[in-house]
Amino acid sequence: MKFTADYYWVQPAFTIAYKAGMHLNVTRTCADEAVAAGKAVRTKKVADGKEAE
Repeated sequence: MKFTADYYWVQPAFTIAYKAGMHLNVTRTCADEAVAAGKAVRTKKVADGKEAE
């Protein structure tokens, strides 16, 4: 997942702040909500600290 804009994933017990430009793995629920909000795009899975292309 690559975040194209700052996104705050808010859950009842916590909030996670993702900054624009971050490229990392997130839960499916978070990914679905971020894409729906227009704040992220799906990418290939990031593994071993290497950036997906």
